Amino acid sequence: MENQKLEACYSEHSSTIFSEMLGEDENYQRLKKAKIAAEEALQNVISKEAWKQYLALDEICNELECARCKTMYLAGAADCKKLEE
Repeated sequence: MENQKLEACYSEHSSTIFSEMLGEDENYQRLKKAKIAAEEALQNVISKEAWKQYLALDEICNELECARCKTMYLAGAADCKKLEE
């Protein structure tokens, strides 16, 4: 039950907090623009099937990163809860 509360808290706050933090970060914006430019260049030189595979791999990487962030958040919340007790 406690894990469900922590996960609900994560879901409620994480996307807003990370979006606000990263939206104002100049380095993040620079890297985001560089990634978009690199993806556009890649798309122009590889086949459509290879591009589809790249997008599938990118989606998997995004899901893994999301799981990593969620795990770090939940671990920190659990540690905080232990300190409160």
